[in-house]
Amino acid sequence: MFLGPVFNLSVEDLELEDESDKGSNALLARAWAPGWANADKALEAFMNGPLIEYAKNRQKVDSATTSLLSPHLHYGELSIRKVFRCASMKQVLWVKEGNLEGEESVNLFVRSIGFREYSRYLSFNFPFTHERSLLSNLKNFPWRVDEGYFKIWRQGRTGYPLVDAGMRELWATGWLHNRVRVIVSSFFVKFLQLPWRWGMKYFWDTLLDADLECDVLGWQYISGSLPDGHELDRIDNPQVAMNLLRC
Repeated sequence: MFLGPVFNLSVEDLELEDESDKGSNALLARAWAPGWANADKALEAFMNGPLIEYAKNRQKVDSATTSLLSPHLHYGELSIRKVFRCASMKQVLWVKEGNLEGEESVNLFVRSIGFREYSRYLSFNFPFTHERSLLSNLKNFPWRVDEGYFKIWRQGRTGYPLVDAGMRELWATGWLHNRVRVIVSSFFVKFLQLPWRWGMKYFWDTLLDADLECDVLGWQYISGSLPDGHELDRIDNPQVAMNLLRC
C-alpha cells in the first residue's frame, strides 16, 4: 500500500517535547552526546585517561573517574566485548611495562563490567526478580507505603546533603556515580523503609542507562534480597560516606 510521500519533520513539528520538558532536556544535552562516534570517543578517552588510576579513584564522585560508558552500552552504541577487548589490550601493555597500578585498575574495571553480565544471568534464570525479591526473607516485611516520603526522596529534600545532591543530579543529568546510587538507594530502603520496587521503577524512569537487569540487581542487592547482598539492617550512613568521598 502506498501511503504517499514522507516529509522530514523536526522534533518541534512532531510535538514530542512540551514546554515542561525543555529545561531538563537541555541539561541532558549538555551532559551526554549519543551516537556511535561519540561512544567510541568516550571509550577512547577513558582508556587513555582515567582507566590507569581507576583502582585509586573509582570511588571519587567529584570528577570523571569512571568510564561513563553505561548509556552507550545500554543503547547498543558500544558492545561489552569491545570494551573488554580494549581494556585487555591496555592491561597487556601495562603488564609489559611493569605498571602494577594500571594492571590492578583493569582487573577492577573488568570486574565491574562483569557484574553487568551477572545481572543478565540472574534475570534470565529468575525472570520474576523485577517484581518480587529473589529470596523470600522479605516476603512479609512491613514496608512503609508513604507517597510523601517517596516524593521528598525523589525531589532531593530529605535534609541529608549527599542524598539530596545525588537525587538532584539524577534529575538534571540522568546519571549517578555508582557509589552515590548505593547511598541513595540504601537510604530509600533502610532509612525510609519504602518498597525497593518503587525506587527501582523511579531509576528506570530517570536514568539514561536504565538497564532493567542492572537496575533489578542493584536494588535487590541493597535490600538484602540476594544471597550475596547487603543485609537489610546494614545502613550506609550518608554523613560518613560524604566525608569519605571527599578523600
